[in-house]
Amino acid sequence: MIDHSVQKLLEEAVDSPVKLQLLLLFHDNPWLEATAFQVAERACRDIWSTVESLRELADAGILNVCNCNGGEPVYSFRPSSQHSEVIRSLARCYADPLKRDVLHRSVRDLASASYTPVGSEFGWFTQYA
Repeated sequence: MIDHSVQKLLEEAVDSPVKLQLLLLFHDNPWLEATAFQVAERACRDIWSTVESLRELADAGILNVCNCNGGEPVYSFRPSSQHSEVIRSLARCYADPLKRDVLHRSVRDLASASYTPVGSEFGWFTQYA
């Protein structure tokens, strides 16, 4: 079972496996200041999902972003006070192999619940029996 505050953080801000990986990357390396490209390389993720995830984590108040690298955004770990303790709880949860599995399952469920196939809003997909 995941702590209620951690589950709430997942639902509100860390609702994809990429965001979870990036949050833990910055949590484990609090000194890290990097561009999206540098983060994507370090996390072995594609640049598109990395850029989107970094932007959303910054919008949620978990990462700080500044344009101090020639106009390219540079991200650093500066969680708001409301997120600091919950992020530490999430990291402790992640350190436990059994809780980690539950955490991954929860994030995958959140990601699949928010996924809408392209074209579905226009009725392009039909259900075949």
